[in-house]
Amino acid sequence: MQDFDDADLALIHALQIAPRASWALLGAVLGVDPVTVARRWQRLSAAGDAWITGYGSAALMRRTSMALVAVSCLPGRLPEITARILDDPHAVTVEHTTGNCDLLVTVWTTGLADLSDYLVGRLSRLPGVTATRTTMVTEVYAEGSSWRVGVLDAAARDRLRRAALSRATGTGELRTADRPLALALGRDGRLPYPELAAAAGITAATARRRVARMLDDGVLTIRCELARYASHRPVSVTLWANVPPGELAATAAAIASRPEVRLCAAVAGTQNLIVTAWLSALADLQRLEISLAARFPGLSIAERAIVLRHQKLMGRVLDEAGRAVRSVDMDIWRPPSARRPAGALP
Repeated sequence: MQDFDDADLALIHALQIAPRASWALLGAVLGVDPVTVARRWQRLSAAGDAWITGYGSAALMRRTSMALVAVSCLPGRLPEITARILDDPHAVTVEHTTGNCDLLVTVWTTGLADLSDYLVGRLSRLPGVTATRTTMVTEVYAEGSSWRVGVLDAAARDRLRRAALSRATGTGELRTADRPLALALGRDGRLPYPELAAAAGITAATARRRVARMLDDGVLTIRCELARYASHRPVSVTLWANVPPGELAATAAAIASRPEVRLCAAVAGTQNLIVTAWLSALADLQRLEISLAARFPGLSIAERAIVLRHQKLMGRVLDEAGRAVRSVDMDIWRPPSARRPAGALP
């Protein structure tokens, strides 16, 4: 594993704010020659230490079906089960965890029927899976695209925000014709417009207009990610909590603003709130829980899981250090196994 220096983290922070900003702008903000910035990014991305991916926004998540599925496995079968689902387009994130399950899988489909098909026709049928428990996401208050490494000063952040492509809040409806663009951006969120055009069978000018429209309509998120070891927050934890229904929205919004929080979502299940945080050390988990209890007296934590390894993170298969190895299209529109057309790939 390479050591990240301050310049690496500054570039990643800049790309978290404006992931498709020009090298000229990034160089101007960071005080570095644009060619040097481009070479630095090429080094980071080639090593899998950082990457940029595009996917449906929180608005699209509300219109589709996303669930956190806790999977229990027979002893010794975990590696095989994990390997079997890594290339599933609907299993967008796969984590090996402590707690009441062996795997925590984020499953994303177009609707409840497709979710059922994936769970019953694919996941539950894998040899060695003994049980699954599904928690539906009903509202997303924060997800990984809003998390920051936090090294740039306010002036640099403001300059990048002004130059970033618009990210309005829209209906979350992604046009069928735009799906090839969304999938191509999932593989590389900085893919040049001519290459995006080739992937979608359109002109570069049309690709530019459509990407801008998807961002303006609030249906597309483009996110810069880095290997967790380089984030100075190597511990990932997920908490399941209960909050009085009348306090849920305000509580979730407040928790979502915390700098360590990667995911904050209202859910329908035994609990009604899920929080994922990246921490500097395991001891920070107790401090986090104490802080939440003091700030939100009505919140009670029912379950906690520590991620032993991220096997896949929003379409990226990762190695043991958390570096990106390859991408898997988050093609949530593809029919799950139970209703897959005859002759389709397994």
